[in-house]
Amino acid sequence: MTTDVPAEHETRASRRALRDTAAPVDPSAAGARPRPVMIAATVVVALALAAAAGSGRRVVEIVAIVVAGLAVSAGWPRLFASRTPAGTSVVLAVTSLALGAALLVQGEEPYLEHAPAAMALGVVAMCLHPLVQASAREQLAQTLTATALGVLTIGGGSLFVSTVFLGGGGPVVVVCVALAVAALVDLVLERPGRTRWMIPAAMLVGGLAALGVHLIVSGTLDAWPALLGVTGAGAAVALRRAMSQQPAVAGVPAAVAAGAASVLLVAPLVHLVARLPLA
Repeated sequence: MTTDVPAEHETRASRRALRDTAAPVDPSAAGARPRPVMIAATVVVALALAAAAGSGRRVVEIVAIVVAGLAVSAGWPRLFASRTPAGTSVVLAVTSLALGAALLVQGEEPYLEHAPAAMALGVVAMCLHPLVQASAREQLAQTLTATALGVLTIGGGSLFVSTVFLGGGGPVVVVCVALAVAALVDLVLERPGRTRWMIPAAMLVGGLAALGVHLIVSGTLDAWPALLGVTGAGAAVALRRAMSQQPAVAGVPAAVAAGAASVLLVAPLVHLVARLPLA
């Protein structure tokens, strides 16, 4: 007759130690460490868009968005290990330039009237790329998925210019300054054992920064800046965290693309809040 040995009681500390010592799922994935180039790109792009929006001139803001889109197009294929990085970059660059032209043509409401045509041009170029370049057909699904995600990110950035200008305290200025401040959280928390706090900390810092910017500019406290800062910073840091798992992020073009993309990703949120009665 045998007696079962009671299982050892599992505590939170033991589970935490097991997670910390466990091997990563993907051994080739980059480890958790600060990415200064990606963070610097986020800060520069966000502040450039904030300054362009604060100027009140649509042309300046459109130029800033196009430049950010070109920065994404240069390094985006490397993030996804594209077999044809040059061809994919050309497709995304064509999308950026076409969106800039579409936004310049329409100088009043509806600002995005010609944007779908510009994105359609990018989709057509994306589909023609594998037909022109044979190497793009080797991993067709991966190539099309990565390119489509890049087209969507760049196209979404065009929504920055569709917001209603509210003087120097407009939604674009508020959220872009909040994104720049919240990106500094990555320098502190993107380390082993701390990454779990990156998103909540960035959301908190982003919300407080947005409230502070709006208070300084307009002298009032409203709910919509906090909403923009929290959701925008959370989305941006989530994308940067996902991109930091790619080995190619150690290179400058890929890091710059990831940082710029994390700012453009927030444009649909800004568009939504700016069109609501909250703003």
